[in-house]
Amino acid sequence: MVQPIHPAVERRARWLLRLLILWGIAVSAKLFYIQIVKHDFYAELADQQQTRLVEIPAHRGTIYDRNGHVLAISIPVETLVVNPAKLPNVEIAAALLSEILSLNQQDLLSELQKKVAEKRGYYKVAERLTQDQVKRLKSLHLGWIQFESSSMRVYPNDQLAAHILGGVDFEKHGNGGIEQGHEDDLSGRPGYASMVTDVRHRGFESNVEVEPVPGNDVHLTIDYRVQYELEKLLAESVVANHCWTGRGMIMDPNTGEIIAMASYPTYNPNDKTANLEVRQNLATQSAIEPGSVFKVFTLAGAIQEKTVKPTTGFHCGNGRFNLFGRVIHDSTKNGYGYLSVDDILAKSSNIGAIQVGLTLGDKRLFDYIRLFGFGSRTDLPLPGESTGRVLRLSKWSKSSIGSVAMGHEVMTTTAQLGQAVSVIANGGKLIKPRLVSNVSMPGTNGLQLRRTSYESVPDQEPKQILSPETIVQMRKMMEHVVLAGTGKTAKIPGYSVGGKTGSAQIYDPKSKQYLHKYHASFMGFTPVNNPRLVTVITLNGSHLYGGVVAAPVFRDATSAALRILNIPKDLPDEPSAMPVTEVAVSDASFPLLSEEKPVEEVENLDDTTTKASLVTPNFMGMTLRAVLEQAGDKGLRIDPSGSGLVRAQSPEPGQPIAYRQKIKLRLGR
Repeated sequence: MVQPIHPAVERRARWLLRLLILWGIAVSAKLFYIQIVKHDFYAELADQQQTRLVEIPAHRGTIYDRNGHVLAISIPVETLVVNPAKLPNVEIAAALLSEILSLNQQDLLSELQKKVAEKRGYYKVAERLTQDQVKRLKSLHLGWIQFESSSMRVYPNDQLAAHILGGVDFEKHGNGGIEQGHEDDLSGRPGYASMVTDVRHRGFESNVEVEPVPGNDVHLTIDYRVQYELEKLLAESVVANHCWTGRGMIMDPNTGEIIAMASYPTYNPNDKTANLEVRQNLATQSAIEPGSVFKVFTLAGAIQEKTVKPTTGFHCGNGRFNLFGRVIHDSTKNGYGYLSVDDILAKSSNIGAIQVGLTLGDKRLFDYIRLFGFGSRTDLPLPGESTGRVLRLSKWSKSSIGSVAMGHEVMTTTAQLGQAVSVIANGGKLIKPRLVSNVSMPGTNGLQLRRTSYESVPDQEPKQILSPETIVQMRKMMEHVVLAGTGKTAKIPGYSVGGKTGSAQIYDPKSKQYLHKYHASFMGFTPVNNPRLVTVITLNGSHLYGGVVAAPVFRDATSAALRILNIPKDLPDEPSAMPVTEVAVSDASFPLLSEEKPVEEVENLDDTTTKASLVTPNFMGMTLRAVLEQAGDKGLRIDPSGSGLVRAQSPEPGQPIAYRQKIKLRLGR
């Protein structure tokens, strides 16, 4: 017989059932609220916790020279990382990895033990693994070995065109040169992928949301073969002549295309530790007083304004000229008497150039300086370009016209000089220099995306500065400089050459006087009647003049460019007259002026620098090289004979001597 349920138990059971029903209703309501009403909110919250966006780097564009030769490229690289916490045996891991990666086993073991002690879960063992190393490591199938893929910027030609190319920083952004100037083109746009991760944030599923857009390729105007020759010749001359630095540029005057641009000292952009000093592009970032090369533009302005003709004569005061109370000298001992404008340029007479400048006057001389582009950037896509310096007329002193006419109280860059002399070479137009010919999409074999020259910008059409008549006269005068003036060492067999030397004394702001060291320059073009190339060379801190140290670099670098670019000759081949002789002694590799060479210019020789009293140094027992270095510092000229050590000298030590007076030395064993 079934016992009846006690009323109290039944009552409690009913209450429990009611509570269970209410609990079920509440849970269902909560689930309905979470899964139905707030579904989107919690789904998004879950995505935020489990999914993260990962940036997909864009491939950086490649930089080519004018012939498609690779100058800068990004290549994929693998990095090996390990999780020290998962290492089954630290000693075995260190031995295994050090053998494959050619690392020091003890150093690696010490690092791994340190990371294990610190409970680190990530350690980068090695970067830039070779394909063979990656293959061997992957074949081990070890769970604690992981790889990270990235890219590395490589400059396959090492230091070639380093100052043009620049580099990239550790975040792979452009840092100097074209890399920085065309960062927007080269960098592309990164993509993004959504990655689903587990509780330890380890990715196990990903989906590309935005595809990366690779950077565009940049095609430069330079020719790597000409660039190599210019860099080599510039470096050799700087070292051989004990200069501080050197800079040079070769360009097409008709298009503005820069064929080569170099600075010395240089560096390897693959080396991220190179200091900032050697990274400076001297051709665009460093402005100097140009010296006598600037006389070209003084004379060009005067001929254009018809204040003078090439045959116009001026009396050059026999080497002494009083300009508003300031006495200025020519560099020759007795100076010159009457000289035509043609000979003023050929002999580089300071006094003659000043008198030509005076026919223009301050205002017109200033205007022509600006018309030639001085005082303004050339707008090359290189960061840090200097504007140079052209003082406002209100800042000119009464005698400033004398300094400016011969290349002082103005400062210019190599790029500005190249642009300015191209006006004479191309028929009178101011054409901006160009480094980039076009920008193309990757994988199009250089198919042009857009041009970067003035031709695509109507308001930048080249301006006509000089008339055809002026151009003809200036070309003939500059050719005369090379044939019979201070630029004889610039002659190129088979080609007519026009140019100008310059030897600007370097001002020392500490001692507030000019040193007997020079910015030795040569700028010129070839062939004369149809110029195809313009070259500008400057060696800074030279003991010797532009015609001795810079003109030979011009000659050799331009000759190489003419050959490489297959530019036809316009003259029959003849042996080049070489007015530089070498002293036939074992320890003498320092070039001396030949007696047949016309005395070259030295600018700014006013009374403040020429009236200081000098005495003959004691050269007894010294080598010729040591003598030449000491004499160069003091502005003295040496006339040696024999070989070995100095045994006799005239004048004798301690005797008074004039600036640039020759000292005769007899050398013997």
